[in-house]
Amino acid sequence: MGTGYLIGCNKCVTDEDLKNAWGKESNIKENIFNIRIGGGMLCFCKEQLEKIYGINKKYNREYRLLAAGDPPEGIYKLIGSITEDINIDKIIYENISKGFEFTENLGHYPYYCENCKKLFDHFYFEMEKDNNIYTPKYMCKKCSYILEPTYPVWEEDNEIGFKNEEDEYEKINFKYKIYDENKVIKIKLKEEEKILLCEHCGNNQFTMMSQYFFD
Repeated sequence: MGTGYLIGCNKCVTDEDLKNAWGKESNIKENIFNIRIGGGMLCFCKEQLEKIYGINKKYNREYRLLAAGDPPEGIYKLIGSITEDINIDKIIYENISKGFEFTENLGHYPYYCENCKKLFDHFYFEMEKDNNIYTPKYMCKKCSYILEPTYPVWEEDNEIGFKNEEDEYEKINFKYKIYDENKVIKIKLKEEEKILLCEHCGNNQFTMMSQYFFD
């Protein structure tokens, strides 16, 4: 189970905009970013990622993946890709043939485009062989800039916030940090503050509009 967030321009987003924020391209609306954090029921551990890409191994775990039992095998064949990116999928299959294996560091994260000042939702994963690690490089759908995964931070006094423990992500090389302060979304590169930009009205302040769960 993962957590999703609708992050919207606090100047021009309407209730109608929020109702229409769903869909395949929902994370590149002009004034709303739809991002997810964590893994869903069909991909929250490396064994499931292996099944999606045709690697069939026996689970080396003492516990079941899901309380109600594992999903039927046929479901993985219907997924086909967790990245939805043909070029990255090609690299995945090439790496598999070279002996690379998936690690446990995986899940949906917000990716930030420093050029367009936008957030995108993408699936992060790692493949490793002989201490060589491959991570996906997603490109901005607006300007083809290389996106970077963004570290979600939880602030306890937030009514709606990124509720994640830091030690879960310490092994992932996040470039940016994202959090909310006084209900305004903040993005930082070390101590340098970055911004989100509304394509619709030019405003640079966004807030958490809604939180939901996905599986």
